[in-house]
Amino acid sequence: MNLYEQLHVVRERLEGIGAHDDSMDLVEKLLKRAEPAKGDKTSVAQVQVLRHMLRMPEVIDNYNIYNDLQELVSERDETEIAAREDSAPAAYVDTTRHPRPKSFYKAQKEKAKKKG
Repeated sequence: MNLYEQLHVVRERLEGIGAHDDSMDLVEKLLKRAEPAKGDKTSVAQVQVLRHMLRMPEVIDNYNIYNDLQELVSERDETEIAAREDSAPAAYVDTTRHPRPKSFYKAQKEKAKKKG
């Protein structure tokens, strides 16, 4: 997703959490600035967009905007942690390799005799 699309997603997420009007105004201002880059093929991560916004002077000076953006960053961190936990193998699953028992090879040999 390019910058313009990421800002749209940020705006939707801010609407979802009931963000302050100052936050919405800032995102609208950034959307107008990023409008020429609508068709840009450069991919930008949402975390990068949020971190860049957090460093802006308008955000640093306004606690309402800063808190709204921090909430979005923390939500994203929580979802990433949950995704990582879901993708990790369970602690009780035996992932070590074990040699096959003799009965496996006997059964394989029997099948080969029946076919051949």
